[in-house]
Amino acid sequence: MKKYLILLFLVVYGTSIFAQSEIKIMSYNLLVYPEGSMVNRIDTLSKILDFYKPDLLLVQELKSEQGLKDIEQELSDLFGNYKAGTYVPQVSNPANSWRLQQNLIFNEAVFELVSEQVIETPYRDVNYFQLRILEEDGTPSTDVLHTYVTHLKSSQGSNNEQLRLGMVEVLMDHVSLLPAESKVLVAGDFNVYYGGEPAYELLLSPNGTNTLHDPIDMPGWASSNFSHTEVYSQSTRLSSLADGSGGGMDDRFDFILLSEQLMNPMAKFVYQADSYKALGNNGTCYNQDLINCSTVDNVPFDMLRSFYYMSDHLPIVLNLNINEAVATDELSLSSENQRIAMMPNPANAQLVIETNAKKSIDFRIFSLQGKLMLRQSLVEQKTKIDIARLPQGLYLVQTKDQITGLSEVAKLLIQR
Repeated sequence: MKKYLILLFLVVYGTSIFAQSEIKIMSYNLLVYPEGSMVNRIDTLSKILDFYKPDLLLVQELKSEQGLKDIEQELSDLFGNYKAGTYVPQVSNPANSWRLQQNLIFNEAVFELVSEQVIETPYRDVNYFQLRILEEDGTPSTDVLHTYVTHLKSSQGSNNEQLRLGMVEVLMDHVSLLPAESKVLVAGDFNVYYGGEPAYELLLSPNGTNTLHDPIDMPGWASSNFSHTEVYSQSTRLSSLADGSGGGMDDRFDFILLSEQLMNPMAKFVYQADSYKALGNNGTCYNQDLINCSTVDNVPFDMLRSFYYMSDHLPIVLNLNINEAVATDELSLSSENQRIAMMPNPANAQLVIETNAKKSIDFRIFSLQGKLMLRQSLVEQKTKIDIARLPQGLYLVQTKDQITGLSEVAKLLIQR
């Protein structure tokens, strides 16, 4: 009996070989938390967390272990079991009397902590965590999210630029030692003033299959004619109040960067397009107090007020889509009940593609990293395709109706 792998149409009909869910990520400079002149800071932060509901919260400017524990408890009270990393007082630059730390708090239904490390740099620690992504039933998977949380040296001037660069050099040396095709996330307050600053350029420099990417790819944010001011994340305040910086919303200091593997639309975990935001900034806040900005297409005013008082930074958020394979038996591609079948799977040196489509079908095979490995136009109802030159392993197959644009995705295993 023949075994068919049926390819499900992904976009138009909403039926897919993938069941989609998402992981919500937030990076937030909390402004010397829990210290500061504002009272009841945990209450204000709780409103923000309840609004966004992050699965992974990456924090900067922690001043105490108690502050980290308070956030862990608040997230657990709001959403269930959350767990923080281990708080370690700053190790780098021991002569510095103004010490700040980074850490994370994660949803235990989504992640488990595999390991954590404090990375010493010339100025301030970088905190590194290996988070294993759990399966839907809570069992551990083989997928690890390599997570770096950093807070680079602040302020303008060549000396501060060099300190930022020195910190990034240490961070990137660590990233370069990760296994190829790792899932890497680097987040924090980078304090860079323009896209050409050496620290920012080094973060995005080629690094094999672990090259980092800025998901919104807007390197000209400091130019005088830059119009996308919604990417700015500092300062929420025109005046400095009692804590933090003023000047209004005019700097892009806060970032989340993702490795190539997390930007690959064919991968299991992938950046959700247009999900990257400086939460609370809708582009009407340039050089203004956040509470004087429009709330059109934005968050409610009570949330703007919470952002305004909580910190002089806005949180950066994004989502990762999770694409999970789902078993299927048959497929209707269109109202004409068109079908495409591929066999065998697993395959060895040859594939047979059968279709009842009366139109030409574009057939492509991709590596899991999104590299196009083979492309062929299917014009017959039965086509044999030579795959002997492809190394054994798991691949993604995409078919596309060249007239209607209907597209399907499936997995193919080549074994020898």
